[in-house]
This record gives sequence, C-alpha cells and structure tokens, in this order.
Amino acid sequence: MKLKHFIATHTFHSDKVKKEYLKFVKHRKKNAEWFENVPKRENAQLHQLFIGKADFFFCHWYAESESAIIEALSEAGADQYIITMATEVAVPKIDLDKMTVLMGKIK
Repeated sequence: MKLKHFIATHTFHSDKVKKEYLKFVKHRKKNAEWFENVPKRENAQLHQLFIGKADFFFCHWYAESESAIIEALSEAGADQYIITMATEVAVPKIDLDKMTVLMGKIK
C-alpha cells in the first residue's frame, strides 16, 4: 500500500457545533494530544493539524485515499462536528539554496 500526502479541509456544521468542538479540545496543548481520538490506521495517518478561529481548519495526512481519511475521522466521531474534503498534494519540496540564504538572515 502506497501512502500519499493529503491536505484535508474541515468545515464545521454550524457555529454551535464549532463552539462544542473547541470546548471539547481546549485542553489540548501538545500535538500528540490533538491526535488522541484519531484511530491508528495503516491506510490513513494524521501528521499535522492547523486550526485557528476560522470556520474551517486543515490537517496533513499520509493516506491511501480520501475515503481512508473520511473513514478514520468517522470512526473517531469527527463527522458529528465537521465535513471533510481531502485533496492529494505533491510531496513538499524545499529549495535548499534559498532556504540557506533565509536561515542566514534570521541568525
């Protein structure tokens, strides 16, 4: 099974549901705590979460398919809070020459 990179966009069902969700997760401070309710699956692995105060948020997954992500979230009960669309993305690439220049500027 080959896993691919996905960015999942999650939209809350309503403002009320968003408030419930944020109350449910407000104790979470470390990355590992954000992932505690997501089942460990070989075909869908959550790696990063990007959440703010907007009506939507994003997650970075390594997964076999969009449906594998949806199934993992459903198993965790997330579908009572959010609607998800996952989009396959190219492997992140870094231009090391440009990054070296930028790193030199912040030292």
